[in-house]
Amino acid sequence: MRLAGLMPEPGSPLDRLATLVIANLAWTLLAMLVIPLPAATAGLFAVTVPLARGKDREFFATFFSTMRRLWLKATVLVLLDVVLGALVLVNLQALETIPLPEILLWFMRSLTLLIGLILLLANLYAWPLLVLFDLPLKRLVKVSLLLALAHPLQTLLTLVLGMTPLLLGLFVLPLWLMAVGIVSLSTLAIGWGSWRVIRKRASAEELEELDDPMRSL
Repeated sequence: MRLAGLMPEPGSPLDRLATLVIANLAWTLLAMLVIPLPAATAGLFAVTVPLARGKDREFFATFFSTMRRLWLKATVLVLLDVVLGALVLVNLQALETIPLPEILLWFMRSLTLLIGLILLLANLYAWPLLVLFDLPLKRLVKVSLLLALAHPLQTLLTLVLGMTPLLLGLFVLPLWLMAVGIVSLSTLAIGWGSWRVIRKRASAEELEELDDPMRSL
């Protein structure tokens, strides 16, 4: 039985589309278990970020090896997001109970929301950097924050690009598309936008290492 004609050509649009769908399905199944969600998110970015760079990666080797390699960093990153996000929400609620002049309350609310936005924008770099470079967690967070602050307009555009597929999936398109491809499209858009900033700041040696054929990414 000849099956070669049934398989998409490696690197073709159909092959890349199939990779996105399979990665999205794998992420959805693992996300339902909650505990492997951070590692699965790292695996999803490990598949989609190279595609955003015009590189092709074999799904199974990339996704699951990244989960195994980066599960601890990814889990700590998610826990850090949860803790900081909770602090932002608690601070907003606490402000409503403090008898302060309205102008001061407005300023403090705005400052708190700005901090929350910066944390969100930093994540647009943290996950791609996590799968692209072997950075210590502290440096990963620092570089992500600096990139978000140094390139606010490009980062906001990346946020819009990343949120668009998710919003379409939630409010316009059938919900089942979230499991099939919406999340991977979102991470692909984030990878595309963040890479255009990261490549400007990365050294020549770091960029050369990324294109090393012996490297997994």
